[in-house]
Amino acid sequence: MAERSNPLNPPKGVPAKALDELFGGPLEEFTPGRNELAKKLRSDGKGDAADWVKGLPKPSRAAWLVNQLSAQKADQVGELLDLGKELREVQEELMAGSPDRAKMREAAQREQKAIGSLTRAAEAIGGEHGVGAQILTRVGETLQAAAGDPEVAEAIERGRLTHEQRAASVGLVGTAAPPTRAGRKGTKDREAAERRTRQQQAKARKSAERKLATAEKKLDREQAALERARDAVERAAGKVHKAELDVNAARRELDEL
Repeated sequence: MAERSNPLNPPKGVPAKALDELFGGPLEEFTPGRNELAKKLRSDGKGDAADWVKGLPKPSRAAWLVNQLSAQKADQVGELLDLGKELREVQEELMAGSPDRAKMREAAQREQKAIGSLTRAAEAIGGEHGVGAQILTRVGETLQAAAGDPEVAEAIERGRLTHEQRAASVGLVGTAAPPTRAGRKGTKDREAAERRTRQQQAKARKSAERKLATAEKKLDREQAALERARDAVERAAGKVHKAELDVNAARRELDEL
């Protein structure tokens, strides 16, 4: 089994257009398309590139929807990513002591409006694939995560996201008024509860990711077995055809006697 590859850093020899078609195409065609591309690269003598392609993880359904948005709603996605950069800059200003919290709130509101519009577009795209509210929620969280993680933003911009992401709440930090002394204990309790919730969610997510990795490995093994079986069938069919030719030749020779 090949190691998991980062679609943002393809090695030399892997055509960008082929990757764009792979990640932008139908989700159910990803694995056979990936395997076919790896097979072609290997036949062209590009073994390292083929191994890298073979290690590309199949996108989750939410990640696939975000990739579809990048392909079909490129302008809107670009505007959202620009807002994410703006939010990071505003947050840095706040951390440096800037009192302009209204600027943060305004930027966060514009970001939420853009995410809402893109999520509705994702709902329309996913309508034919049975996408439910839970997946659309993950789409929205992933779009928001771009504001706090430049690598996620790059993956979204290039349409090569493999898994949904959790938003880091960029744009919400520092927007509320400072707590009073009487409210600090309640704030600490809430923060502790939120921290425990995040830890539990992270644990559950890791477990789900392990299950997904195991399932993907099994799928790859079964598809490899299927390819070997197909090759064996083709070889057997060739042998049958040759035997038929030999029989026909022998019959003609007998008839001529």
